[in-house]
Amino acid sequence: MRKMRRIIPSVFFLICLIFLIPARSAPIRTPIDQLAPKTNASAVIAVKVGSPDFLVRQTGYKVLYSKHETKIIPITGYDFKSAFTDELLNALSEDNRMAWREASAEEGINVVAVWNKEMKLPTLEAERVLLIYIQEYGAYDYSKITIGGDKFFMIARFRLLDRATGKRLWEKKLEERVDLKGELAELQADNQKGLKEGINRALENLCAKVAAAILKVR
Repeated sequence: MRKMRRIIPSVFFLICLIFLIPARSAPIRTPIDQLAPKTNASAVIAVKVGSPDFLVRQTGYKVLYSKHETKIIPITGYDFKSAFTDELLNALSEDNRMAWREASAEEGINVVAVWNKEMKLPTLEAERVLLIYIQEYGAYDYSKITIGGDKFFMIARFRLLDRATGKRLWEKKLEERVDLKGELAELQADNQKGLKEGINRALENLCAKVAAAILKVR
C-alpha cells in the first residue's frame, strides 16, 4: 500500500509534465522542384553570322555530271541574328544553374578571333561563354531533279568556354533541316512571309537541340 502511494504522485507528475511541454511542430518541407537555384552564376552568348543573306543551294543534272548553283535572296524587314539570339536565350532560360544573356557591344567579343585562338576572351562578368558561328542559312532547292524534298537549312558551330581559364567545355557543329511548305517562289509572296516562317522553324529546332546539349554539360 505504501508503494502504491509513492507511485501515484510520480505518475501524476509525469502526466502534468507531458501536457506542460509544448509540442514540436513538424518542419515545413518545400518540394525540391520549387527550391530556388543556389547559384548566381551567369553566362553570355556571342553570335557571329557568316553570311547575312538567305542562300539558295540549287542542284540539277547535266549530261554525265551534276550542276550546283547558289543564289541569294535578300530578306527584307527581318533581322536573322536578333531572331536567333532571342530564340536561343529563350531556350536556355530552362537552365537553372546560371542566368544567360547576350554579350554587349562594349564587352567586345570577337567570335572568329577567339575561336581561332588569335585573341583571348575579354574581361567579363560571367562564368561561361558560348561562342556561336552561323556559317549560312537558306534552302536546298531540288526542284530540277525531283518533286518535293526541298528543305530550309541552317549550319552553325557552337563552342562553350570557361571564361576564367578559356577551357573548352563543349563543342558541336550542327545542321538543321526542315521541309519547305511550297515552292520557293510562292514563299516569297506576301512580304516573304513563308520564307520567314520557315527560317523561324529551323532556328527554333536548332536552338532547342543546343539548349538540351548544354544542360548536360557539368
